[in-house]
Amino acid sequence: MKFNIWKWFGILLAGQALGLSAADEPGEWKDLFDGKSFLGWHIRGGQASYHIDQDHQTIVGVTKRGTPNTFLCTDRVYGDFILEYEFKVDPRMNSGVQIRSNPRENDGVVWGYQIEIDPSDRAWTAGIYEESGRGWLNPLDKNPAAQKAFRQNEWNHVRVEAIGDSLKTFLNGVPAADLKDDRTSAGFIGLQVHGTGSAEPLEVRWRNLKIQDLAIPADAPDLNPPGSQKLGYNAWTQNGGCLKWVWDSEEETLTIAPKSGNIQSKENFEDFQMHLEFNLPILKDVDWGADGNSGVYIQGRYEIQIINSYMKEATYQHCAAIYKVAPPSQNVALPPGEWQSMDIIFRAPRWNENGEKTENAYASVYWNGVLVQDNVAIPDKTGSGQPEGPTTGPIVLQDHGSAVQFRDMRIIPLNLEKADTSLRTALHSAPRR
Repeated sequence: MKFNIWKWFGILLAGQALGLSAADEPGEWKDLFDGKSFLGWHIRGGQASYHIDQDHQTIVGVTKRGTPNTFLCTDRVYGDFILEYEFKVDPRMNSGVQIRSNPRENDGVVWGYQIEIDPSDRAWTAGIYEESGRGWLNPLDKNPAAQKAFRQNEWNHVRVEAIGDSLKTFLNGVPAADLKDDRTSAGFIGLQVHGTGSAEPLEVRWRNLKIQDLAIPADAPDLNPPGSQKLGYNAWTQNGGCLKWVWDSEEETLTIAPKSGNIQSKENFEDFQMHLEFNLPILKDVDWGADGNSGVYIQGRYEIQIINSYMKEATYQHCAAIYKVAPPSQNVALPPGEWQSMDIIFRAPRWNENGEKTENAYASVYWNGVLVQDNVAIPDKTGSGQPEGPTTGPIVLQDHGSAVQFRDMRIIPLNLEKADTSLRTALHSAPRR
């Protein structure tokens, strides 16, 4: 999957310049709920229940006493989007809609931005709260017009515009929250049933959920300047000879021939910036270890994991993890069968003249255009990588028994002098080798 940030900005700016109305906005409106099934959704968190009222094509969330907050979440991750929905809520309960949310890495708890549903006298519906995080980010205590816009015991309409670091909400056509925040740029959408002490089941209903998906905004560095090297078929070797992996000359894709072994670049690299795209096979009824598993070994030592992580909680073996060192900060996985991108910026460890390591290796990783590893120290080799040493090494693509495809692989050798600043910043002044 290729992301074009400039095309995305062009669409956005053109829309603003023309003063487009909701009906004219770029992007196709798509239904998030088909009115009859939970296809594309899954439940996280507590034991509250969800069912479908097919006569009215609504999702009904029902509280359960003593259980934590429960969320009905989209399978798909969304970055920039315009979301609209209607809700009707029991005046005695609290609820909300999560956006750009993710499971917390240590315990799987849902955290992220929540568009509040608040039928209490406080009337902060459509305010922005961070679930399991910083709490209120944009309450409506200074917006009496939005507070008055809520309709008790009636259907209410909410519009959410999430574009870059700008989050705006509208309640029944009245501007509500207006927040600038960049903590997360992508995540799932979730319908919340809040925990309650009420023994009586309480209901919240949603209908007409639709979205304009404006894509996950790509902030990955451009890898097309002069000096980039294309890592095509002839750039690789396997066991010192020809490749057994499958090369499609028309599509320029390289597909793992399972159990044939790893391949490695003919050239060794020290500091570099690398781009690649990968496509995971669609598999069923397989365990984690066989589910689209591969990896990029930097210098043959440090693995950046490639594996199917769609709808899975982040671990140290998650896609874009530095294997067993650091999980990705966000899960922006696409389903198997869709092309995904990975951009790696690597600074090799430093060694003195006695062969003693004086500085660790560092890596930053952009996954589908989103920064998920920011200048992370790698203290030693990972997994089955080769032992560390003062010599450089090749890029190794791992054969883990799954027919993963690769394409558009490019690399720029760099000279990164410092490791104590973000590698994103270092790139702007780093001399090419």
